[in-house]
Amino acid sequence: MKMKMALAALAGAALLASPAFAADVLPAGTLITASGTPLLGLAHGFADEPGTNVTPLVADDLEYISADYAIAVDFFTDGRVQVWNNTGATSVPGSYSLTFTFDGAALSGFSLLDTSAVTAGLPSATLVDAHTIRLNFSNLATGAEFDSFTAQITAAPVPEPASYALLGAGLALLAFARRRTQA
Repeated sequence: MKMKMALAALAGAALLASPAFAADVLPAGTLITASGTPLLGLAHGFADEPGTNVTPLVADDLEYISADYAIAVDFFTDGRVQVWNNTGATSVPGSYSLTFTFDGAALSGFSLLDTSAVTAGLPSATLVDAHTIRLNFSNLATGAEFDSFTAQITAAPVPEPASYALLGAGLALLAFARRRTQA
């Protein structure tokens, strides 16, 4: 009986000690496809050429600049999306619809996080489907040159394979202990 309790405690402790879910909402290297307002991607050196709308997420660099160079978009592995006013002025005239599709992602939400720098043209954030988000805004104005706003992508939690392995090992140990006491 003592062995059975010890094995159960060990299996439970091992399961609780391990991270149950992946930490990154968008892992570095996630392929992002932009549509809507023309965007130039980092993978093509922000050049206006075929395929420039597809680029991988790079944790420490901007991923996109609008074709008119007025907007810059930066994605972070924790799911934050930062959109910069890149005009050198406090306003971004015109309408923008920025749609991004993430290969292999299982998104569950998308919302504005920090719009304190926005003084006019408040953006809207929409989760289109489990792989796609959209930001819309018109005549955006910010409190300072090169200011930004931030949105947050959330993803459905995906258990890591190690969690399943630990659970299976714990259950196997419990079954072994039970079989041993019955024999």
